[in-house]
Amino acid sequence: MSFIELGISEKNNSALKKLNILKPTAVQKKAIPLVLDGNHIMAQARTGSGKTLAFILPIVEQLEYINNEALILVPTRELAKQINSVIKDLRNPRVRSMTIYGGVSINDQIQKLKNGVNIIVGTPGRIIDLYKRRELRLQNVRFVICDEADRMFDMGFAPDVKYILNQIKSSYQFMLFSATLDSDMRKLVQKYSKNKFEFLNLSRDNLTVGNTTQVYYLVERYEEKFKNFVRILKLEKPNHALVFVNTKKTASWLEKRLKSYKGINFKVGIISGNLSQFQREKILHKFRIKQVNLLIATDVAARGLDIDNISHVFNYDIPKFPDNYIHRIGRTSRMSKKGVAITLCLKDEYEYLCQIEGLIGKEIQLRTLYNREQKNYHNPFY
Repeated sequence: MSFIELGISEKNNSALKKLNILKPTAVQKKAIPLVLDGNHIMAQARTGSGKTLAFILPIVEQLEYINNEALILVPTRELAKQINSVIKDLRNPRVRSMTIYGGVSINDQIQKLKNGVNIIVGTPGRIIDLYKRRELRLQNVRFVICDEADRMFDMGFAPDVKYILNQIKSSYQFMLFSATLDSDMRKLVQKYSKNKFEFLNLSRDNLTVGNTTQVYYLVERYEEKFKNFVRILKLEKPNHALVFVNTKKTASWLEKRLKSYKGINFKVGIISGNLSQFQREKILHKFRIKQVNLLIATDVAARGLDIDNISHVFNYDIPKFPDNYIHRIGRTSRMSKKGVAITLCLKDEYEYLCQIEGLIGKEIQLRTLYNREQKNYHNPFY
């Protein structure tokens, strides 16, 4: 099936071809026709599945080119920038989009709003700020999208999202996309769609990220954990990897240990909630261009990250919540590429591993350092 067959115009199809996007993904095949038909949508779709174009393309097809026509709510500034970049890639001169988030000049955002935009992509807090200042008007809104809704709810944005939705008095099409769904999100969609919506389950059958090789190493004692991790790094030789930890304190400690360790040669960086926006964007840029090839992050700091060609995801700390495991390993194996997810599990944390296996419906393979080092293991994916 082609984009033309889904209802996308030749103009937008040509723009996709220039981006080497030739065939729609599963998310796009199901969502685009429904959005074009005016349906409210609640969709379960993981990061990397192509969901951004699944809602952007049909919205752009239907724009009437009036101010503040589409409002896309996201949990982080990184995701806002990524979605806006997708819009810009379509190179439609009549589509005027902008990002709205905190940490940057509000006066510049006010000026852009005065100049007129069709699509706004932003985080709830700054959007509310601009609305209360009467700089952002919502009377023309025709489309509202909540993307990565589970992350917005995790970060405490649910009241802000509801406040924004309550201020929109126009009739609008409501779409919610999330990697995981719960009763609160369903109630939100039911309320703001008047209980008339299409539910798309586009990721539950593929929660485990099919192209990802998932393994774990059992660590006897905490004191052995760092040395075991170094041995695993030497065996894997990752060229572009994310390392997840559970706290900012561990992230800082691990960064210092790896940088001072003389037996490995990785360019290590850290993304932390303690960084300023400028510092955060600087380290992400270095990671994208591989000036940093081993990036340490917490779940909160990594929210909204959308970086291609990540070969490995390491769980230095096993996540305490199974859903976080899915979000973490979803950073590799994007768009049908292969990847590896490796978890270090302390013996007294084994129950968390069992909970993860219960959620994803499969066993994660146990590996041992002794067997791998004895067999001079070769990773078949690289």
